[in-house]
Amino acid sequence: MPKQTKGFSISGVQMKCQMAIEGKKLKLVDNNGQFIMKPSPEEYANVAENEHATLTLMDRIGFDVPPCGLLRLQDNHLVFIIRRYDRDFETGAKVHQEDAMQALGITNEDSSNKYTSASYEEVLKMVIEEAGMAVAMELLLRLVFSYAVGNDDHHLKNISFYHDPMFRLTPCYDVLASSLYSSPSENPLALPFFADREALPSYYGDMGNGFYAGSDFIELGVRAGLLEPAVRKRVSALLKKVAKLAPAAIHDSYMLDEMKEKHVNLVHQRLTFLDVLDYKSEPAES
Repeated sequence: MPKQTKGFSISGVQMKCQMAIEGKKLKLVDNNGQFIMKPSPEEYANVAENEHATLTLMDRIGFDVPPCGLLRLQDNHLVFIIRRYDRDFETGAKVHQEDAMQALGITNEDSSNKYTSASYEEVLKMVIEEAGMAVAMELLLRLVFSYAVGNDDHHLKNISFYHDPMFRLTPCYDVLASSLYSSPSENPLALPFFADREALPSYYGDMGNGFYAGSDFIELGVRAGLLEPAVRKRVSALLKKVAKLAPAAIHDSYMLDEMKEKHVNLVHQRLTFLDVLDYKSEPAES
């Protein structure tokens, strides 16, 4: 187990190892691995257990999640392991996929581009154009879920797509309650909501309390081109599932009790704001 992993951030840039089944045993490999293994850096306790709990919740809700779990090492540390969705499990052949930066034609010359070079609105519009409203709706729901559970690092490289046989989302990955490890920020999500960088979602902008409401995500979906009644119905249904299933998924996890309590409280707090689905800005007085 590494003492420290330099450069780790809750953007998924943590130590990662490839693993493969060889002779009925799971072994570390240099390439062509069937699985990715991710330990928790010492300075960020329970990241592995956190990611496992979050993806377990996503799977229970009905999102597309690769098979994943926790392995206990000889030193008793737990590490997170997940099957690769970009490799054929039997042959090891690469499965073509690209992240949202690539899909939008954005270079990765500057590592900050994944946070600054596009908005959620622009990504959703691209998905509507390439794949239609159903796929864009699925992406919007993933964003709502991320915010609800404290995954504030849903940047462009954490959104990916398959092309064959059709343009569609890959399974979910790199989803965990990153906000449990960070101080409060001015923008609690990784990307701006809107293509107009000066515009803010109505509730978030008007209230100035640092929280998004469900109405903000409805506004995002509508601005991107989704139909408001459908967005409202799907967001509402998702929030009910999170409220019902999140407490048990967190309490049944392998996180420390103190972190479980923090996570449950975080989800409860965010759901309180997300349940506000009907906020509208008042017209400015002339």
